[in-house]
Amino acid sequence: MSSQSTFVMLRDLAQKEVDAATTHLGQVQKAYSQAEQQLNMLLGYHDDYRQRLSDSMTEGMANTAWQNYQQFILTLEKAIEQHQHQLLNWSSRLDQAVKAWQEKQQRLNAFSTLQQREQTKMLAHENRLEQKRMDEFAQRASMRKT
Repeated sequence: MSSQSTFVMLRDLAQKEVDAATTHLGQVQKAYSQAEQQLNMLLGYHDDYRQRLSDSMTEGMANTAWQNYQQFILTLEKAIEQHQHQLLNWSSRLDQAVKAWQEKQQRLNAFSTLQQREQTKMLAHENRLEQKRMDEFAQRASMRKT
């Protein structure tokens, strides 16, 4: 197997790894975005129910209604806390996926560069051989004339 075909094979494998890392990165970004949206939705609910509680308290409300609001708000706060932890986990996974993608991309770039260098080297060698053939042909032609 020639070194050129070896570099092509390595570059193709690296490209497949980049493609897989890109797909994984997209999935992690989507999950992170969904977790962020859910957290924002819960924060919106929390603010809305706090405002409702405040409005109801200024108008006067029954003790059981106040307890229900308080209980629901506490439940929302627990859910918000859980989603904040979940978002931190997704953020960490996203950072890891970005880092993995960058590493795969660097590896692909390295193989592409090596492949290009090898191709340039082979072309230079072929050009030298062609020049040598042309020189020999010219030398033979001049010898025949004399």
